[in-house]
Amino acid sequence: MSVEAAVPRLRGQPVLRGLVAAELTSMTGTQLSAVAIPWFVLEATGSAGDMGLVMGAQWVGIAVIGAVGSHWAGRFGPRRTMLAADLLCASLLALVPLLHRYDCLPLPLVMAVMFVVGGCTAPYLTSQQLVLDRLGGDEVLLSRANAALQAATRLAMLVGPAVAGVLVSTVRAPGVLLLDSASFALSAVIVWRYLPADAAEKAGRRRPALAAGVRALFEDRLLGAWSLGLALAETAWQALFALMPLMALARYDEAPSVAGVLLAAFGGGAILGTLLLSPVLRVVSAQRLVVAGRVALALVFAALLAPLDLGQLIACLAVVGLLNGLTGAPIVSLRLTRVPAATRSETLTVATAVALSGGALGWVLAGATGQAAGEDTALAATVAVQTAATLLFVFGACPARAVTASEG
Repeated sequence: MSVEAAVPRLRGQPVLRGLVAAELTSMTGTQLSAVAIPWFVLEATGSAGDMGLVMGAQWVGIAVIGAVGSHWAGRFGPRRTMLAADLLCASLLALVPLLHRYDCLPLPLVMAVMFVVGGCTAPYLTSQQLVLDRLGGDEVLLSRANAALQAATRLAMLVGPAVAGVLVSTVRAPGVLLLDSASFALSAVIVWRYLPADAAEKAGRRRPALAAGVRALFEDRLLGAWSLGLALAETAWQALFALMPLMALARYDEAPSVAGVLLAAFGGGAILGTLLLSPVLRVVSAQRLVVAGRVALALVFAALLAPLDLGQLIACLAVVGLLNGLTGAPIVSLRLTRVPAATRSETLTVATAVALSGGALGWVLAGATGQAAGEDTALAATVAVQTAATLLFVFGACPARAVTASEG
């Protein structure tokens, strides 16, 4: 299929519009709670340690439930999985301020709520990919569809924290959590409206075991290498985000506003890269774009180690964000087209859980290394991880022309 033929097909997909709307709605709410939850715990307990336990429980849920629940999206169908995840998160997040009002909210219960909310992430993201798979196997079409989803995610990540800061100071943290709950409820309505019941996979049929998904992930050289590359890249990204306040503190006269500017530079670049993806795919294949873009990204990422002034650092982060925006969607789409249909839900959920677990590792890497050896050493370790991720992308692509995509 030509690129030109793919354009009207993408624009005429009501399912894609529904996925994008649901993602933008729920992710905006998630960004609100990312600010509100830590603030809520600090106000309630006055303990930074308790705050760390609550946020850590969410990452543990991502890793644990994401792995053991790999069969959900395939067994219940993507629509049912997404509806269940949205409704469960809406209910649990509404429960927190309600119980707090009546002084019936012990810390372990808050941790349990965040554990389950985090655990819904991998099955939900896998369900999104399974729905997109029904758009067809064309890598250009899938790349554009994934780019639309990523644009919604990045827009929410860019706007959400700033809005959350204003809301927390006006309606307080419990009120913001109710708004997050409402966002998940609205997302469920959108999913219910745009993903009709006949779009879901048949329930009740026997699904492959988790081990089958793991095997499928690493039987294909590109699939396995790129999945590990995504996990390492996610580690590097989250470590970089964690280091931005430290960089602002150490390099730029302890100006707290600098950290927000640095995050905005990356986010703006990522959105621009996502918007540029469609015209770029008209002149270069998705695989070549990934390899070239990731090599360039590693080089620019390494430039962060240089003694940059603030303007140069902002420019660097904007370029890093742009290259991430250009390559993120093609990576996901190429990986999707190579996963065997028989184990698709299991394989994709395992891959998603591994990548998200890498994000948790990134926060640990930045925090532990930064505290023990300083911000410069932690940044050097982050650059090394990003470089290793790039090498995996190059390694996985080397034999790709001799490999036939797996058939389900």
